[in-house]
Amino acid sequence: MFNKFKIILILFFLNVFNFSYAAEKIAYIDIDFLLNESIAGKLITNKLEMQYKSDIKKFKTTENKLIDEEKKLVAQKNILSPDEYNKKIIKFKEKVKIFNEDKNNSMKILNQIKNKSTSILIKNINPIIEEYAIQNSIDIILPKNAILIAKSDLEITNEILKLLNEKIKEIKIE
Repeated sequence: MFNKFKIILILFFLNVFNFSYAAEKIAYIDIDFLLNESIAGKLITNKLEMQYKSDIKKFKTTENKLIDEEKKLVAQKNILSPDEYNKKIIKFKEKVKIFNEDKNNSMKILNQIKNKSTSILIKNINPIIEEYAIQNSIDIILPKNAILIAKSDLEITNEILKLLNEKIKEIKIE
């Protein structure tokens, strides 16, 4: 009985010591940094900003025209008959409604393009990360935003950024 207890105790300690030495190699990566600082990520951002600025300029021009039209309508209130004035107000409100719908649709389209292009870039980043993990025998790679405290030498963001910039220069935006 005592020998069985000794054997179980020895096996227990051997297992505990084996687990303590079986450390996995862990690293972490800042995905947002890769999306914002990679060549492809910067191109996506620049194209979206150019489209946004173009849309804003177009909508600002249309908005100014609508403001001028509204001022003209207000100035004509006492000149026009109530029926004619109400008809013009209804037409004007319809123009404003169409303008707001166009503006909202434009913003939705920009967000969809941003989400789609970001998704494509992430899909292209994943194989690079996998390849890096295999080459460097890394068992686990965590996102930086999921880590509270870690050694800075465990971060592999800059290495992945170099590989990403070498392999992916541009993501096509529709």
